[in-house]
Amino acid sequence: MNGKINSNKSAKFIYYTCFLTLQMSEPNLNIGKGEMQRGSIHCGELEDGTSVTIPYFVMRGIRKKPVLLLNAALHGEELNGIEVINRIFETINPLELKGTIIGVPVVNTLAFRARSRVDPIDGKDLNRVFPGKKDGTITERVAYTFFNKFVKRADFGIDLHTGMKGHLLIPHPRVRTYKDFSPSLEYSRALGTEIIFYHEGSKGMLTIEAGKIGIPVVCFEIGEAGRLDEYFIDAGMKGVINFMKYFGILDGEPEIPEKQILLKNYKEVVSQYGGLFYPKVKAGEVAKKNQFIGIIKSPFTGEKHYVRAFTDCLIIGVRSQPVVRAGTSVAWIMTFEEGNILPSLQNKNLLKLPSKMVSITKEKGIELKE
Repeated sequence: MNGKINSNKSAKFIYYTCFLTLQMSEPNLNIGKGEMQRGSIHCGELEDGTSVTIPYFVMRGIRKKPVLLLNAALHGEELNGIEVINRIFETINPLELKGTIIGVPVVNTLAFRARSRVDPIDGKDLNRVFPGKKDGTITERVAYTFFNKFVKRADFGIDLHTGMKGHLLIPHPRVRTYKDFSPSLEYSRALGTEIIFYHEGSKGMLTIEAGKIGIPVVCFEIGEAGRLDEYFIDAGMKGVINFMKYFGILDGEPEIPEKQILLKNYKEVVSQYGGLFYPKVKAGEVAKKNQFIGIIKSPFTGEKHYVRAFTDCLIIGVRSQPVVRAGTSVAWIMTFEEGNILPSLQNKNLLKLPSKMVSITKEKGIELKE
């Protein structure tokens, strides 16, 4: 048995009848039109000899190229992206696909098993050690295997993330720069979100290290760690489908806002008191300077302290875990002073949508640069 499924039925049928997982030295992309295969790649061993592997799916359409890599759970507790990738493979008919998709729902399997951001024994952040080390710690070996066996086989990719636990983020791509590296905005804009987050990243991030060797990988944030949320899963699906349509992997018009806003850097709104945090805004709202963001209330005395926005801003994330200390971040904001409206994309086959965020800022008297 070779693990291949060849069927002219729906991708959902193919997904559920893919009965054999192959352990190989590298993902097999040499499969026939309309076929799907799943397998796993060995990265190293644990103390009891258990093999650490990276499971994956491959789906080939009517052409081999281009190759799109979809991955999630570089941080093991970030779950929404896992479901996005599974649903892509359940719903897409490979015979309507013009290219190949590699899906890696869980890259960091050790952190995933531990329900943790990182492997608790190794302690290294997988998204800070790319391109990894062949003879390094187990996390560095996972990074090395993933980078060399998967990333280098792709033409481009989408790296699905969420905010950390207690840190709920609106759907948006993060464009990360580093020293003399500045990626093209086109790949992030193809997801079709209104907000594009632009800031300096860190050495060892997947998007930076892949981009430096000419493979554009977009970081796509959708929601909060430790939860499966249908709203953010749907947003992730929509972004991936938009990307595939924009680059011709699927037929159809991607839904792209007529005006997309580029915002740079972010600031944290920090509590000056301990207690319980009661948010008064939601992620995705526009707040004016001095607007209430939330209330810190002492559970022992009932004393209240009000948290306000210190500038006109977009609330990109809100703390969802209520217990805070002095110094705890309760909201994450992006100021409009460091942002601007991007020129329209020139792709002729776009379905351009009204830009709600631009309308909201105008209604609140906030001027955006074009």
